[in-house]
Amino acid sequence: MTIRPSAAAVVCATFGVAAVIAAFDPAATWWFPSCPWLALTGWQCPLCGSLRALHALASGSVRAAWTFNPLTTAGAFAGAAALATDLVRPGRVRRVDRLGRLCFSARALALAGVFGVCRNVPALAAWLGG
Repeated sequence: MTIRPSAAAVVCATFGVAAVIAAFDPAATWWFPSCPWLALTGWQCPLCGSLRALHALASGSVRAAWTFNPLTTAGAFAGAAALATDLVRPGRVRRVDRLGRLCFSARALALAGVFGVCRNVPALAAWLGG
């Protein structure tokens, strides 16, 4: 038996997490987690800067969010657009569900991997002696 959370529970949890991220700056708050990949290798993973990007988006600074993590910023806008479309035009196939399946597909993992490599090109060049 699969237990699926209700839409109201998901919306409440989302707004709760958004309120915490908006209220507390991840760069200045000690209890937000740091990236173990960055600590081990010195290279940024595809999600490095995501909390700071979401905090910047909650503060209304899209440009700062884009500089912290473009992948997270684009994903947040895609998720908001899918949710808004589902609310305005409910249909048979919910766009939020389709976006969720796409986020965990092989294509999305490949995109995240390429993004992770591309954002570390200067670090790779310095490591290789370039």
